Amino acid sequence: MRRTFPRAHGLCLSLACLGVCLALGCGRRASVAVSQGDSAAPAPAQPEAPALQASRVERDGLSIAFALRPIERGRGAAAAAESTAAAAFADVVAEFTITDAKTGAPLGGLSPLGWMSRRAGDAGAADGLPGGAAASAAGAAPDEAGCRERIKRFMGGLLSARPEVDMNAYLLWTLNQDSTLSAINPQVALGRTKLRSIVSLAGPGVALALHPDRDTLYVSLRGGRGLAVVDTRRGFVRSNVPVGQDPARVAVAPDGRTVWVGNDGDGTVSVIDARSTDVMKTLQVGPGHHEITFTGGGRAAWITSQRGDAVTVVDVAALEPLGAIPVGEGAVSIAASDEAGVVYVANGARGEVVILDAARRAVAGRVALKPGLGALQFEPGGRFAFALNPAADEVAILDASTGAVAHALTGFAAPDAVTFTGAFAYVRNLGAGKISLIDRAGLGGPAAPPVVHVAVGQDAPAAAGRGPATGPSGLAAPIVPMPEGNGALIASPADKALYFYVEGMMAPIGTFSTYGREPSSILVEDRALKEVRKGVYATTVRLGAEGLYDVELLLDRPRAAVCLEATVAPARCAEGGGYADQGGCGEGPAPGIALSPLFGPDLQLSAGEPATLRFRATAKDTAAALDAKEMEIMIVRFPAGYRWSGAPRPEGDGIFSVAFTPPASGQYRFLAAAPQRGVPFGALPFVPLRVSARGVGGGAPAGGAR
Repeated sequence: MRRTFPRAHGLCLSLACLGVCLALGCGRRASVAVSQGDSAAPAPAQPEAPALQASRVERDGLSIAFALRPIERGRGAAAAAESTAAAAFADVVAEFTITDAKTGAPLGGLSPLGWMSRRAGDAGAADGLPGGAAASAAGAAPDEAGCRERIKRFMGGLLSARPEVDMNAYLLWTLNQDSTLSAINPQVALGRTKLRSIVSLAGPGVALALHPDRDTLYVSLRGGRGLAVVDTRRGFVRSNVPVGQDPARVAVAPDGRTVWVGNDGDGTVSVIDARSTDVMKTLQVGPGHHEITFTGGGRAAWITSQRGDAVTVVDVAALEPLGAIPVGEGAVSIAASDEAGVVYVANGARGEVVILDAARRAVAGRVALKPGLGALQFEPGGRFAFALNPAADEVAILDASTGAVAHALTGFAAPDAVTFTGAFAYVRNLGAGKISLIDRAGLGGPAAPPVVHVAVGQDAPAAAGRGPATGPSGLAAPIVPMPEGNGALIASPADKALYFYVEGMMAPIGTFSTYGREPSSILVEDRALKEVRKGVYATTVRLGAEGLYDVELLLDRPRAAVCLEATVAPARCAEGGGYADQGGCGEGPAPGIALSPLFGPDLQLSAGEPATLRFRATAKDTAAALDAKEMEIMIVRFPAGYRWSGAPRPEGDGIFSVAFTPPASGQYRFLAAAPQRGVPFGALPFVPLRVSARGVGGGAPAGGAR
């Protein structure tokens, strides 16, 4: 569904335009209790549960209800139903139900934007948010003008006017060449930086996949480092899971219960429990690179073997092979269409697409193309498959209804990746600084669909020294559709930037810096409100601190700005199941060590001058003292550049030290980890360091540094 108010409003919607949008003001609210039998429900895949907090307002023929509902996290629906209030720092479903005030009919097809902000006058509320004349130090609700003004400021994207909860948010995650992930917030109106966080990985990343709940990112790593499990909420590596040799392709099953990792070095696929991260089974699937797809709504997994001659089909529930289908050696990509009931396998060397009948698990046909095939993908409708050929500079479009080539398109420059919006197929060209848009409306006609080439970037992606994005030489996803469905984001490793393109333009309308890093892959973590059923719009959010909140809502049709309210109770976590802080309830115990820097926040280091940093690190709830060999220290220049890592030196009595020489002035971050104690990088807060140019504002460091 294309949104009238795009979620990239920080990019596309000025404050001047917003005044036109807010034609209607806020209504008066009346808090109501919602019983367990209330008809509103959370997003799909969440258990039925009563509302923790709810309020309702009627305005100009609309009835708008807001509710917070618990998310079952392994405790069972009964335990979830025992909750009586939305707790601070908890993950909950935020839900708006919009109906006709007279008839009660649900109103679908809307594009609501929502926020939650601490009530003015409530302890800890953000300063500077307007509340209007009716808002006082006593914590009164904002009046109509205050509600409209507050929404206007939120849509401006300023850090000084950020809500505690943003129900329209999305983040851009990039996998970089320097063993890091970057999280970029495109909706923040800052010219200097939109970088939210940097996640350091234990080794160079190969491929990544996002869990359907958007809370976890999986990254396969080179150098025997296994699979990194990244907490997207907190922005750190939760664990590194040992898998097979040379892990590459990562795929999450459609139901989100299992993660599949192709191990190219030993001919296996590791199947991992998404909740516990335990390896459930290791499947023998044949030698070489592996690609993975699912059919039957996720009931069957299909796995290729490039140096083998068969596709292995696995029952996802039983984790048992259902059979092996001979397709010949050289499979480089695979794509499935449940709509057509087929699975396509591309053989790169032979230039052939093998058509498999998904129900019979047998070869149904073969389509001869040119050698050099790479990426293969079905468009969302499931009828047309796009076979990209970087060697021949061509794109072949196959029609699953006939099993034949519908269109053979030329004029590309090593096309290596494709993604789709409702209107176009976007093709990345490895050999030129351009993307190619193929009009999907023309796919079913006798004539070739129109192709528009749009210049993107200064250099071709190949200038970064990388190979094609699909297959054994590379597993990147360098181009992804925007959440609004009317544009795309393109990663340019050569330019070290992300380009933002909107359909109808002849050039990208914006650029996001990657801060000196080469992005190979990009994905969108979309947390915006979605219509889960007619008239019900929901998303998962992490609440802020306890207190009274205003809930701001903006509608496009009919135009309306309304404010409701919700109360957040003090933080609590499942008994024995975690700890609560601004990052939410940790899955498991709090970090097992405590770290205290023995230098003050005003410590000033000088570029080019050696420094020794002392800190105290102690184990919690254990008699075993920390050993320096258990710890890892990393010092990075933020947001990009220098990185030092190594083990600290013990100095006795729980005190350790590291010596380093900052190469240049700037902001640095001191991070500590103890992997054997279950404390990866990011679990402990970083310590900021300031480095000045030599001879400028320096001086001998005091305290724990010398």
